[in-house]
Amino acid sequence: MGERILVVEDEATLRSNLDKYLAKLGHTVTSVGDGTEAIARLGAGTFDVVVTDLCMPGADGLAVLDHARAVQPDAVVLLMTAFGTLSSAVEALRRGAHDYLLKPISLAAVGTKVQRIAEYRALGRENARLRGLLRDEAAPAAQLRLESRAMRELGELLQKVAPGQSSVCIHGESGVGKELVARAIHDLSRRADAPFVPVNVSAIPETLVESTLFGHVRGAFTGADRARDGLFCAADSGTLFLDEIGELPLPAQAKLLRAVETKQVRPVGSDRDVTVDVRIVCATHRDLDAMVRERTFREDLLYRLRVVRIDVPPLRERPEDVPALVSRFLTKQAREQKKRVFTVAPDAMRRLLEYGWPGNVRELSNVIERAVLLAEPEAIRLEDLPPEIRGAELEVGEARLDRALASFERRHVAAVLAGCDGNREAAAKRLGVSPATLYRKLERLGLKGYRGVPAGGSRA
Repeated sequence: MGERILVVEDEATLRSNLDKYLAKLGHTVTSVGDGTEAIARLGAGTFDVVVTDLCMPGADGLAVLDHARAVQPDAVVLLMTAFGTLSSAVEALRRGAHDYLLKPISLAAVGTKVQRIAEYRALGRENARLRGLLRDEAAPAAQLRLESRAMRELGELLQKVAPGQSSVCIHGESGVGKELVARAIHDLSRRADAPFVPVNVSAIPETLVESTLFGHVRGAFTGADRARDGLFCAADSGTLFLDEIGELPLPAQAKLLRAVETKQVRPVGSDRDVTVDVRIVCATHRDLDAMVRERTFREDLLYRLRVVRIDVPPLRERPEDVPALVSRFLTKQAREQKKRVFTVAPDAMRRLLEYGWPGNVRELSNVIERAVLLAEPEAIRLEDLPPEIRGAELEVGEARLDRALASFERRHVAAVLAGCDGNREAAAKRLGVSPATLYRKLERLGLKGYRGVPAGGSRA
């Protein structure tokens, strides 16, 4: 496909020759006889290349150049000039012209210059396309595009929810990617160019929750040697993501409710409110409705935060997503670790599909990171996977059924606890036993002090 070219030349024979020659090369050519008409055409149509004489009666080539840069900044300007006006051509280059040609003009030289410009523009478009692909693949919404029906429905829901301003509460087990969903909501919203501020509520000391969220003035408490804005102010015009909202202490819940209702926060120690425009997205792996019944979470706050509820299914309920996730993590880790690992051996992939993934997507990511580190070039083999996934062999002399069952029970309980980030209440619920029963099992299985770190030492 040729370029759209505007030829500006006051000498009629040269203008006609350029018009015919460039059209013969496959370009779409518009030719005019003076700068004033060229400026009018630039305002009325779109051109890829402008070939203009520098010295013309009325509006000269520099005026054409300046107007082209103003109204069509993507157009490439090529100047034609006599030797005596070479200094003006240099000035034009400083003002944004792409190149110049000395008169007398060779039609072949013009054709070559235009061809190089076309190649230059095509390369720019390809680079932009590749940058867009890389950006899109790295975007949270792209990472959520998977094979399972559940994740396709989740993607459709995000497209509907994200443009709005309502608060969203994301429910799901640890490791399913709740923050990824929150980032996708932000990126797909009208707030995408404003800050996305994530905070793990469970990681904030109870005495600092109010200060962290709402800020404080100097001298508000011991150690407050200067004023500090809170996270609400940091997220102004954007999105504040409150992860593990179920861990928020009751006194702070009342203050958060006021902030959500009034869109105002009051820094600790201040007597003045600060108005903020923040969209709240929160997440939890806990049953907030049960917490409301137990009076450990405010019902009115839950209604405010959960205008829209989004449930992220665990990985064990959508095994068809495992191959795509493995491929993404494999590409990422191979690049980061600078290793030539391109695929997963069939028996290893079969085990990855059969495994229950108590730690969900986070666990799968960590498993692939470990496997790439251990793998020989080209492929991840079965022996590169952790024992709990590949099916740990019984120790010598452990052929008895009772010992085999005990070995499996220990690995399974440890894996579930790791998937719950060491939270024993959550692990007990997933195992279908009471917390007291789980405590007794942990003691019997030699896991009394275990907090979710696998026996090999590093976090799975």
